[in-house]
Amino acid sequence: MSSKFWYKCIISTLLILVSGIICRANDFSENTFLVASISPSDYNNTKLWEFIGENNWVALEFILDSTENNAVIRNSTIQLTEVLEKIASLADADESKIIPVFVNFKGDIHLLDSIITASPVSSKIFYLPQGETWPSTEYLIQANRRIIFFVEGEIENESRIFHRVDDYALQISASRFTPNSVMLSNESKINKELFKINDFQRLPTGSVSERLGKNMIQDYVNFLLESWRKYGKKPNFIGVGNTILSFNFIVDQLNSFNSIKGQVRTTGKNLERVYWKNPDILVSGGKFSFPVRGGEEVILSPFAPGYEMSPAQLIITAEMILQDNYAVLATPMDLSEGLTASFQFDGSITNMLHPTITYQGEKYSFTEDIDRGTVLKLPENANVLLGNPEQYGLPNSSFTVSCFVKFTDILEFGDNAILGNSETGYRRGMHLILRSGHPYFGLWSNDYISEEVLDNNTWYHLTWRYIIETGQQAIFLNGQYVGGSDGHPPYSGTSDLHIGSALSQGASLRGYIDNLNIWNRPLGIEEINRLSIDEEINLQKDAADKLPVPRELLIVAIVVITLFIAVLLFILVFRLIRFNKQTVNKVLPSIPNKNQIQLFGEFKAINSKGEDVSASFTPKVRELLIFCILHHLRNNSTGASISHIDETLWEGIPARKVANNRAVTLNKLRRLLVEFDKIDLISNRGYLIFKAEGSFFCDYIQAFQLCQIREGMSRDQLEAFFHLVKVGSLLKGTDWPWLDEIRGYIGNQVIDNLLKLAADYQKEKRTQDVEHVAQRILDYDDLNEEAVYLQIWAQQKTGNTHLAKFHFESFCTRYEKSMGTKYQMSFTEFSRHFAENT
Repeated sequence: MSSKFWYKCIISTLLILVSGIICRANDFSENTFLVASISPSDYNNTKLWEFIGENNWVALEFILDSTENNAVIRNSTIQLTEVLEKIASLADADESKIIPVFVNFKGDIHLLDSIITASPVSSKIFYLPQGETWPSTEYLIQANRRIIFFVEGEIENESRIFHRVDDYALQISASRFTPNSVMLSNESKINKELFKINDFQRLPTGSVSERLGKNMIQDYVNFLLESWRKYGKKPNFIGVGNTILSFNFIVDQLNSFNSIKGQVRTTGKNLERVYWKNPDILVSGGKFSFPVRGGEEVILSPFAPGYEMSPAQLIITAEMILQDNYAVLATPMDLSEGLTASFQFDGSITNMLHPTITYQGEKYSFTEDIDRGTVLKLPENANVLLGNPEQYGLPNSSFTVSCFVKFTDILEFGDNAILGNSETGYRRGMHLILRSGHPYFGLWSNDYISEEVLDNNTWYHLTWRYIIETGQQAIFLNGQYVGGSDGHPPYSGTSDLHIGSALSQGASLRGYIDNLNIWNRPLGIEEINRLSIDEEINLQKDAADKLPVPRELLIVAIVVITLFIAVLLFILVFRLIRFNKQTVNKVLPSIPNKNQIQLFGEFKAINSKGEDVSASFTPKVRELLIFCILHHLRNNSTGASISHIDETLWEGIPARKVANNRAVTLNKLRRLLVEFDKIDLISNRGYLIFKAEGSFFCDYIQAFQLCQIREGMSRDQLEAFFHLVKVGSLLKGTDWPWLDEIRGYIGNQVIDNLLKLAADYQKEKRTQDVEHVAQRILDYDDLNEEAVYLQIWAQQKTGNTHLAKFHFESFCTRYEKSMGTKYQMSFTEFSRHFAENT
């Protein structure tokens, strides 16, 4: 059986294990509120306030103007302090009521903060730091944090009370909706957890009867369901202006629908954007929710460029019981998957996937480039015939085209052609070109042009990507997205493609091209970024898969491989036994597959059952845990003082609020730690003490203990240390100011010890190991000259002089950008200097 078969079996098992643990019941993000605008004329409407008090699905909205020491509802003298007293009385009258409050305001937000902090609602406010997931409604009620403030407008300064709506919610307007509209302008916000629909009362409807109440007009519910399906989010806030009394049944109608909820995850995180091969679903974030009408069958087919989904489809029939959570695992594809052409231009025009095919052309030649070695030169009127686009899987399909290109003569008012044809007609012309210096993606009257302008005599990596499901044409320059648009129909041309020629008027490349690759699938952004730094595409696996293997030979090969693996395992076990007996002073990591917390690279927590529970640690809970772990080591097990914790983690918050925030965070952390063996957090005499023993494993603790060996690490211990830190820098992607000092300490330890290990490898001429160690050092200090020299030494030893120069030039660029002055040594001087001093 193939490795893919076993891989899918393992993935299916993991999905069953995690499918029920990711989403919490009754999340705040699964609730719907009607947002009632309170104008001066509405403020004294007793009937309206009675309605708000009787219903627990109403949010409030105000437009506020600032005065000298207060704020008032616009066009009135009603002060914010009066409004807050009314909100406080609503909360006091019903202890289960959650009240979102939306404020439109222009000015210094600190004015509103100061007014609210001194008001009766101050003890009931909930604030969620950006990036954390919204808690359950049960938590908000039990913690009595039931008033949530949001703000829109031109705001000055930052608030710890107000949430900027755009930072937390995808927003659309019902008033600008048309049945066939494609609302992709908000795609950058698609991964926000909340969904707000504005101007719902202005939705264009087909009903004209004045006698029919809004609750009875099906257009309103259909719009909400369509929006729910289209964006994979249940509408959380529905703005109805001052017409809330006309929509009193709409929330109940929406809540009557069941939902399919889940997450699409890759390693350690949700995907930021997921497309769906379904006509009525547009795009969603990694966390999704879709409505289900009673009795209907739903088929969900997620996809994201660069990933393979498992399962590929979610099929929910009327007879099935809906799961609490559906989990889809997104596995990164190999760069060779979907590759239909790969031209390296190393002295010949050869498609590495079909090396026997020959290609004709005019006026082209090969030349040696100082940066890229052998490249294809295409001056004016030169081209290479690639043939029918069908053989590359381009027509009526998603595709990606990428290459390195350098222009000697970019036309100011004309086109430089990279790949294209001369066919005319809508969707039939292919022109991947520069137009007046701008990267251009043309499918004949179905085009997109980037704002970027390229220069002569500079190597660029260009990528053009088309996604048929969304009609997206996108352009990437040096691995970075530089623009695109959606809704384009696919390319359908049939005429021959050329390198260095496009359009009927005969545009030319006028420059050089290298590493042209074509895929019949859309590449992911990470894949495109890897190509831009010249990652090699491994074609050996695909080529080997196409070779016929006799059955008898296959059986013999399996037997031989099985015996080889058995012998290898025996040798490995024997060496491990010897390794463990050599010295009692070694602190070597034995990384388990459960009951561990990883701090190098991205934070990861695996409980005692082997389940990845990292997502359960919200940012503040995670910060408290890590603060205690690091200070446990730093303070010789005495722990972290509670006063220090308060000052650091809740800086600038009033003491009475800090105590409550700390208590809530600590309780949540302790509930999570129950899932781990031999680990606890103990309060003792004003300190929080982290306790861990036995089977519990933490990579940072192991690395820290290795750094404490007075006589320095042995060779085996250095390798063990490298094994711990090679996954990435400490808490990669985390930005807490208090962490900088600790990062600096461990960074210096990593650099010093890895330089010792690299010196040993260098003596043994282990070039690949030297390069790996050097790269890890540069992750901690990208201006470390010794590490750069190690990279250069390794490349020179393997004959990659061009790559060695590339590493040196990259270092010089970083140096000049950081130091404000050019690096003083040339490549030759640099190499000689460090060679003589090593």
